[in-house]
Amino acid sequence: MVPSFYEPKIEPVSGPGKMNRAQRRKMAKKRRGRAGARERFQQEIAATARDNVAEILGQGRAPARAREIAVSAFFLADHLIRRFEAEHPLSHPIACQAGCDFCCFNLVELTPPEALLIGHYIAENFSSAEKDLLLAGVSRTLALTAGKTKAAIIKRRAELPCLLLRDHRCLVYPVRPLMCRGMHALDPARCRAELQSGSLAGSAYYAHRHDLMVWWSAGIMEGCRALGLQAGPVSLPRALNDFFAWEDPAAKWLEGEEVFGE
Repeated sequence: MVPSFYEPKIEPVSGPGKMNRAQRRKMAKKRRGRAGARERFQQEIAATARDNVAEILGQGRAPARAREIAVSAFFLADHLIRRFEAEHPLSHPIACQAGCDFCCFNLVELTPPEALLIGHYIAENFSSAEKDLLLAGVSRTLALTAGKTKAAIIKRRAELPCLLLRDHRCLVYPVRPLMCRGMHALDPARCRAELQSGSLAGSAYYAHRHDLMVWWSAGIMEGCRALGLQAGPVSLPRALNDFFAWEDPAAKWLEGEEVFGE
């Protein structure tokens, strides 16, 4: 059930104006209550994702089942956001549209099931030439980011467009990661300015879209870990590189192998 405490809001929000002591105490009490309810909802989402992993792989550890974890996660997470926003209309429209790719210059991390699904999608839908071009880009990106911290990589994000971005469009949009599904913006001009300036301040966004994807990812990783499987997270470039380095990555992952490097 969609929680009433999690009203749609834009983050970051401006701080409150001048309040007297009684008003500040009331505000603090309200925030504590919302924080507690939010934490319980977070635990509920993560537990649902964790149990979903166990249920799917309980039906058999076949490669198709590994990919089903991600397919199911995408469907359920997208459904939850649609339901949430149907019950709580957004106060400001989301500005994203086809061809808008400013958020595609970020460090994307994903879970192993997502990596397996994306790798399978590429293997099934890309030509040999397209796959070779992609893997060449993967090698260049890994060389550029080798030995660098996440913070250092993020600061150079304008130089590192997503490897799956072509002509301002995602090549794997139907199976894009959870983190990408949570990305959105309310002001494209600000997104453009921040990318060009290298700013990491962050544009305004709806917190629930981001949080639900983060929590679902955490639940998937918890479920994988509980079954003795590599849980992640793993960076997208590393995931793409390592998927094609194995003869049967899904089967190896299901056997408990560390398919994806750090």
